[in-house]
Amino acid sequence: MHIPPSLQPPQSMRWLVVSCGLIGLTAIAITVGLMVGFSALPSPTSSAGQQLLRNYNNLSHGVVFASVGLGLMGLLVWALSQPADSAHQPSQEHKPLGTQAMRWCRHHPLLLIVFIAYGVVMVQHTSGFYPELQGWLRDIHNGQLINPFQLRDGLINETMRANSFRFFPLAHQDLHFLSWLTPYVKVWSLVSVLELVAIALLANRAVTTLSGGSESPGQLWLISLLLLFHPATGWAFFQLIYSERLLTLLFSLFICAVLEHQRTESRHSFALAFGCALVGLFVKDIAVILFVAPAIFTLMLAASGRDTGKRQSYSLEWWLCGLSVVTIAAYLVLSLLPSLYGGSHGFANSDRLTLIADWRLLALTLFSLTRWLLIVRDRCKANLLDALNLGALAYAAALFISVGYPYESFWTLPVQLVTVLDLALIWSRWAAPALHRKTTPAFVGAFGIALSAGVLALESGQAQTFSKRIGKIQVNQQKWRTTFEELEALLNERRRAGEPRNLIFMQTWFGRAEYERLPYERLIELDPVTRTYSVVDGIGRGRRYRPQPGDLLANIDKRKLTVLGDESSRYAEVYRFRPGMNYGAIYERQP
Repeated sequence: MHIPPSLQPPQSMRWLVVSCGLIGLTAIAITVGLMVGFSALPSPTSSAGQQLLRNYNNLSHGVVFASVGLGLMGLLVWALSQPADSAHQPSQEHKPLGTQAMRWCRHHPLLLIVFIAYGVVMVQHTSGFYPELQGWLRDIHNGQLINPFQLRDGLINETMRANSFRFFPLAHQDLHFLSWLTPYVKVWSLVSVLELVAIALLANRAVTTLSGGSESPGQLWLISLLLLFHPATGWAFFQLIYSERLLTLLFSLFICAVLEHQRTESRHSFALAFGCALVGLFVKDIAVILFVAPAIFTLMLAASGRDTGKRQSYSLEWWLCGLSVVTIAAYLVLSLLPSLYGGSHGFANSDRLTLIADWRLLALTLFSLTRWLLIVRDRCKANLLDALNLGALAYAAALFISVGYPYESFWTLPVQLVTVLDLALIWSRWAAPALHRKTTPAFVGAFGIALSAGVLALESGQAQTFSKRIGKIQVNQQKWRTTFEELEALLNERRRAGEPRNLIFMQTWFGRAEYERLPYERLIELDPVTRTYSVVDGIGRGRRYRPQPGDLLANIDKRKLTVLGDESSRYAEVYRFRPGMNYGAIYERQP
């Protein structure tokens, strides 16, 4: 069978495949050695073994990310070296970004108000009282903000040193970068707002390109409302700490870059698409599916003669497929080897193989199957969105196998993005033109807004909704903050009365660094396993402690008092954020 030159893999890919293959074979050989037991290495539980593991993680991640950085720099230099007249499409003069932004604001004043209101709510309700975030902020403030440009162990240990057979070394690293610029969580939230708005605008740009270059009335409204007010979006963006925010932003950029490359085959579009995919695969363990599956689909279309684009080369798709080899090699080196040596049991989720689907997943599946069947029968022309649908469904299947698929979870955010693209394309290609033939563009736009609002109204009857998720996040933050403030008020009241101020805590998201800001005389850590008390700060620091009547026990965020067994009966509740709610409580030791 003769393969057209445009479909042949580029010669330059050989070095990638060979180098990753050699790295993979070496890693597999070491893996076999670790599995059968290699006595030359120290025990992973010893201090020497722990130091070896830490040094290996630092060195391996440093080498891999240095290679990725050099690759991105090479892509940039290669893209900038393209002659101006070599692109397939003549270069257009672009207006300054500020001019474009002002023009957009004038054309979309009501949507601008929606974005601003959404952002105000996000920023207003953001605080440092998040799970994980307490530990990260502790690292930031421990340096007294004198030298902000340093690596934060809290933002690295969970991802690059977890050794739990998982693979997401660049998760949270956008927050890591922001921590170098500002310690204020509300500023981080503001950046998160800008990321979400960028995703909506990039999605609108992609649908406009797929629709022939013209934006239909109501299209951006439909995309914005259906994307911003889904529970997966609220969970991911209102709680800050999840990597799906960064992954979805990179995925949106990738989609627009691939669409541009299919039209122009320019170097800058190639570099942007491949760069986003290269970084994205390190953000989440299954992220590579989003970038490789569409490339495979496009190559299959081209091989069958169903690709409608007149492409001179499919090198981008081949290079994207090559990222699967990169992912395997990186996983072996960065995750599998240290996890095997450390003896980790891996990450386990009791909800794996659980499917909780909403109508959007069903719509995505039915629309995809219908389109694919029509393409096979040559009844319609394929486009990039058909390839993205394959990637989204494959990603959803990977979630189902690994952690389960609950439609409201932040895990599903990339799937929700592709679903919204499908719905917007249906509106832009078929629904809006049909309405436009019978009425005015203003009515079409108003109908699109009303339709989107109606969909959201129907979704409000689901078990898990945007408002319920946001409410739960805000209540948790309010519970932590209010309990902490009440604890401070109790200690201050005792100080004014001249009473003992002994504070007992159990290590949770809130640790010693958080409690050290309070006006206690003794700060006592309670080990819930051994049920022993130790003074970690204040009078008698470093000594064992015997609880006295009147001592306060804080239970702000995580542990239940029942972990103390019979000892829990010695503590009486003096404050609870809300009756019947776990945590958010303060207890007093009884005689």
